[in-house]
Amino acid sequence: MTLKIWFISDTHTRHAELKVPRADVVIHCGDEANVRKPWQNKLQSAAFFDWFVELDIETKIFVPGNHSTAIGDGLLKPADYTSVRFLIHEAMNLGGFRVFGSPYTPMFFEWAYMKDREELDSYWSEIPAETEILITHGPPKGVRDVTRHWRTKEPIHVGSKKLTRHVTQRIRPRIHAFGHLHDEAGIENFGTETRDGIQFINCSCVDLQGKLVNHGLVVEVEEIKS
Repeated sequence: MTLKIWFISDTHTRHAELKVPRADVVIHCGDEANVRKPWQNKLQSAAFFDWFVELDIETKIFVPGNHSTAIGDGLLKPADYTSVRFLIHEAMNLGGFRVFGSPYTPMFFEWAYMKDREELDSYWSEIPAETEILITHGPPKGVRDVTRHWRTKEPIHVGSKKLTRHVTQRIRPRIHAFGHLHDEAGIENFGTETRDGIQFINCSCVDLQGKLVNHGLVVEVEEIKS
C-alpha cells in the first residue's frame, strides 16, 4: 500500500494561500492560529478548520501546537470537526501505518501544551516504540531546529534533546514530522533530511515574520511487506 501524505505546519492564519496538492492524507503539525487569548484564538482556529474540512483530501489529521490555545483551553473541541482526526498525544492506525501525534513543546513563555524540558521525558516515554509515522509540533534537538538567541542573536538549536534520544534510540520511526521552528533571515529550517534511516520533516509554512514562504511537503509512504 502506498499513501501520498501532504505535511504542513505553522500556517498561522495563512492557510487559504497554500497551494493544495493531490494527496490521500493531509497532516497538520500545529499552529493554525496566532493570538494567545483563547477566545480570540478560537475565531482564527475556527476559520482554519472551516477551510481544512473542505479540502478534497480523504484523510485529515491535526496535531495542535503552542498557538492552538483555543483547543488547549477546550473552547474549540475535536468533536466539533468529526471529519478531522485530532491527535493530542495519542495514536491511530493509518491504512496499516502506526501513527502517533503529540502537541507538547519545551516551555517558552506561556502558550498551550508547553512543559518543562525535564518533564517532557515522561511524555516522550509514552510514545509507542512501534510508531512508524511520528508527528510532534516541536522538533528534536539538532534537526532543523535553529533560531537566533534573543540576546546574542547567535544561531542556536532549541529542539527537545530528550525527544532526539527517544526518536533515534528507542522509537526509530520511518518519518518524524514537525514544525514550530520557522525559516528566518539566514536560517532555513523547512525541508526534509534522512539520518540513519529516519526521514525528518520540518514543514513550517510561514517564516518568522508570518509570511507564507513554503507550501508543505508531499511524501509517498510505501508499506513494507514482512
